[in-house]
Formats: sequence, structure tokens, C-alpha cells
Amino acid sequence: MAISAKTDDTLSDADLKKLMSKPLIKHSDMPSEMGNETVEILTMAMDKFLATKNYEAASQFIKTTLDKKFGATWQCVIGEGFGFEITCQKKFLLYVYYGPTGILCYKC
Repeated sequence: MAISAKTDDTLSDADLKKLMSKPLIKHSDMPSEMGNETVEILTMAMDKFLATKNYEAASQFIKTTLDKKFGATWQCVIGEGFGFEITCQKKFLLYVYYGPTGILCYKC
């Protein structure tokens, strides 16, 4: 994707929206195939529920989808401006930013 910059090296609003509409993986210890599938699920949920900022419905959708695909006991937290300290299984953690919204998925 080519991003055009203005003369003063700032991004235009349209270019910034393109960048913010893709998930930014902050931390992942999942195998790459599982991580890619999980990011696809997260993107689908956020595209569906982000307009209304219905984070609860998005979180529930992600959790049920991950439970069906990878087995039970997944947890999903979505929000803005939160911190966390958790205990989870190894190789089952994904922390992503989708624009200004943080998404944390992990398996207990």
C-alpha cells in the first residue's frame, strides 16, 4: 500500500484511516497460523461492531468463535486505556491494537 505524505511529512486523514483500520500486533506468542486466524477473527468482529462501539458484543463474538475453533476457555477483553496482568497458557496470548482500541485474547 502506497501512502502519500504531505510536504511537511504529515499523513493525510485518509492515509491515517487506512493505517488505523489494520490491526497492529503488540504481543503474540501464538504459532503464526493460529495468530493469523485469530487476527482475521478480530478484524471481522471489529469491522462488524466498531461503528456502534459495542465492545461487549464484539468480545462475546470473538470468544465464542475462538472457543469453537481452538477449544474452550478463551477470554477476550476489548477497550481503550486499560492495563493488564494475567496468567495464561503458553502460546495462547494475543494483544492487538485496532486503531485506538486494544484487544487482548488469551486462553486460561
